[in-house]
Amino acid sequence: MFPRLQFLTLDGASHGHVAQARLALAGGVRWIQLRAKGLAEQEWTRLAREVGALCRAAGATFIVNDSPRVAAAAGADGVHLGAADASPEEARALLGERALVGVTLNFPAHLDRLRGARVDYVGVGPLRATSSKPGHAVPHAEASLRSLIAAAGLPAYVIGGVVAEDAPRLLGLGAHGLAVSAAIASAADPEAAARRLVAAVG
Repeated sequence: MFPRLQFLTLDGASHGHVAQARLALAGGVRWIQLRAKGLAEQEWTRLAREVGALCRAAGATFIVNDSPRVAAAAGADGVHLGAADASPEEARALLGERALVGVTLNFPAHLDRLRGARVDYVGVGPLRATSSKPGHAVPHAEASLRSLIAAAGLPAYVIGGVVAEDAPRLLGLGAHGLAVSAAIASAADPEAAARRLVAAVG
């Protein structure tokens, strides 16, 4: 089964994407998602290969946000797709059946993205407003979060301003795990923050 904690690297943090991944891995994280916006594909791929190498050395899963092409070029384990990205069908066709394909679910209408190709997990949220993703959807109440997790019928990771203290409540709502970014990337001690989160999800 998938790890219960997924870390998304963060643009503009005091540590770069590679250093963030290294610190998160040192803290016990075993699923890293490279979320780097605005890069040319060549630079994005170079960065993805570097982060992917760290993950392989640590025995961790590595996926790329947004781009199946970069995921394929970098030899990543898979890709995470937002509503405006390629379809799961397109990603699966490019990456193959062994790849991990995840999608974001912000609203019940997004459940349509789960039909037509195998999707392995979902990111559900946001839990809270967060500066790490400008223009995010309206935060969920517990009832709507529980409903969306149940309707997906897949391992669900709650995202959006999530911190370690949220773990018992979110797991109790049916989430498989947590997806965090600033909780590690913006922490004074990212490695220690990662250890707290890994412990929180058990």
